[in-house]
This record gives sequence, structure tokens and C-alpha cells, in this order.
Amino acid sequence: MVFISPKNVLCDFLRRRLTDPRSRAETSQTEEFNGGSTDFQLTPTAGTMSCITSVTVDDSIQTKWKHYWIDFQNQKIIFYSNTASGVNNVDITYKRGTSNWIYPDKAKETLSKTAFPRMNILVVGGSGARLGQYNSNVESSIHFQIDIWAKENQKFTISSVVYEGDKLAEYIGYQITKAFRAYESDVYNALYNYTLLGTPRDLGFNQEMECFHKVVEVELKGIDVSEGE
Repeated sequence: MVFISPKNVLCDFLRRRLTDPRSRAETSQTEEFNGGSTDFQLTPTAGTMSCITSVTVDDSIQTKWKHYWIDFQNQKIIFYSNTASGVNNVDITYKRGTSNWIYPDKAKETLSKTAFPRMNILVVGGSGARLGQYNSNVESSIHFQIDIWAKENQKFTISSVVYEGDKLAEYIGYQITKAFRAYESDVYNALYNYTLLGTPRDLGFNQEMECFHKVVEVELKGIDVSEGE
């Protein structure tokens, strides 16, 4: 049985639709494969795969989480059924880098300043309802918290505007909500029914992390979200 972490779904989405001010994993790479199988091992020329931006089979665009899923741990793309046979007819384009800025876990306090700005995704609550009798699917409502961490006295120029510390964290927060508004379909079929649970919220300056801290809270639904199709 396939396990697909809903946090990894959001990681892939945010890594694809947001641009890292430090450009840590923004390099694009495309690999070609012969079709006729389900598993495709990615071999980045440097670093690791960060997110998938496009997959085609015989020039036909494949839908993420519907036609294939991503095995981040083993750096693979896995289709739910065999791809059409052909020579170099499977094209996979992805971002890669030696480090990243969006993770499914909280940042460690010992990280250096160059590891920031940084984001992590937490599941802070949720509920589930079975859609019928005992053997029916379960629809989950998942409450996500996206934490944004930005060091003080770090300045980045974005679209000719300088952002620093708290203002940088706030800017990233609104970029998150903008990405969901424009590209919610990216996470479907894994997740759907995006709801923003308020504007980016200020948690002030975190002394332990020495960072300005803001959060974006969203809710998404999914059917049997921990299983593949």
C-alpha cells in the first residue's frame, strides 16, 4: 500500500509555486526515460530533487497525484499504472538543489543564518468522516500550520523591493496565500477544498530561533489521504 504524506504534498506544492530568496533549490533539470514501466529513478546532476514541475508521456501532460506520486525519500516518480512503451517518451522536469527552504518538519535551533528564511509544515488538527458504511472511504479535514521563520538583519531584494526580518516573513506569508488562490488545483487529487483560516498571523520574535515568526493556517480535505489510488 502506498503512503502519501499530506505534508509532503504541501511541500511539493510550495516548493514549486514559491521562489526561494536564496535560490537554494531553483535549478531546473529534465530527464528522459524509456516508457513501459511504473518507477522512474531521478538522478540530479547536483544535490537532490526538490519538487516536480512537469511530467509528460508521449508529450501528454500527466497529472500529479492522479497519474503518479512522488517518493521523496528514494527520489522516484511512481505511476499508478504502466506508462506507454517508447524510447525517451517519458520526460520529467523538476527543481533541484543541495539544500532547501521548505520542509515537513520544524527547523532546528542550531541552524546557521544561511539556512533562513525557512518554512515548515505542521498538521495541528483535523477530523474524519466515513462516507457510508464500514467499508467506505474516509474523508479527512486536515488543519495545516505553515510556519515562516526569518532572521533579523537579513535583507533580500524581491522585485526591486527590499524585505528584511518581520517584513520578509509577512511577504512570504502572503505569497503562500496567493499561491493557494491561484494554483489550488496542483494538490488535487491528493487534497482539495482549500480554506484559508485567517490572514498570515504574527507570532512575534522567537528568542530560541532568533527569528521573526509568522504562520499561515489552512484546511484541506482528502479521501483516504494516507493511501495511493
